Amino acid sequence: MEDTILQKVATLLKRTFRSIDYVCRIGGDEFAIIMVEMTSDLKYTIEEKIEAVNETLSKEVDGVPAVSLSVGVAFSDRDNAEDDIFKDADKALYYIKEHGRHGCKIF
Repeated sequence: MEDTILQKVATLLKRTFRSIDYVCRIGGDEFAIIMVEMTSDLKYTIEEKIEAVNETLSKEVDGVPAVSLSVGVAFSDRDNAEDDIFKDADKALYYIKEHGRHGCKIF
């Protein structure tokens, strides 16, 4: 069942994000999306995309149970850009996981 859920999530992410973005599974149930030509002033775009994916995932379909995404985001133009972007995204992810899951936190 886990493989079916992961496939569903991967398919939704690929459909939701742009063809120039990179959707990658980085291990277990974690994915990374590397968006090119994206700056923090467009953060609402990511929030809307994640909300749409979570809306779709919130419904059981064809025996695949409802699930949700917890998302951490870090932009290359953030205030502390000298720090590791992946660590900052991970910090944002753990924040959302500790505060109820099912959502998006921007570092």
